[in-house]
Amino acid sequence: MSHPALDVATAPGPDALDFWVGEWTCTWDGGRGANTITRELDDHVVVERFACFEPERWTGLSVSVHDGRRGWRQTWVDSTGNYWALVGDPHPDGFSFSFSVAELDEDGREVVKRMVFSDIEADRFAWRWERSYDDGASWESLWTIDYRRATSPD
Repeated sequence: MSHPALDVATAPGPDALDFWVGEWTCTWDGGRGANTITRELDDHVVVERFACFEPERWTGLSVSVHDGRRGWRQTWVDSTGNYWALVGDPHPDGFSFSFSVAELDEDGREVVKRMVFSDIEADRFAWRWERSYDDGASWESLWTIDYRRATSPD
């Protein structure tokens, strides 16, 4: 199956996440995991099943839907009890999902978070989780994952 790289200029619509569909190995500083992305429900829903193997085991699930009137929406839940509602948009680096509204952090400060898919190629991309305390004027990187398409044994 061929997996084209993301063309930011033409991909904000329902095909914007096609680059993500497939089986992925994920590595980051001090850890590793896997992610399986599928299209389900007549190809209208992109389903993510993430597994962190190290340093701590946990799993997560997201469902992403493109609505012609409102664009991309994603819901994320995981085995640590997180629930996030995110809004997807093209990003200068590729594609991004971000909080639809600011939340309060553990110190009571308003924070927005986003994930950014960047350096997108057919069999790899970079993913980063970021936060901002100034409503998006500046971003701090919290977690960066190197995604590589998993290969099947011959």
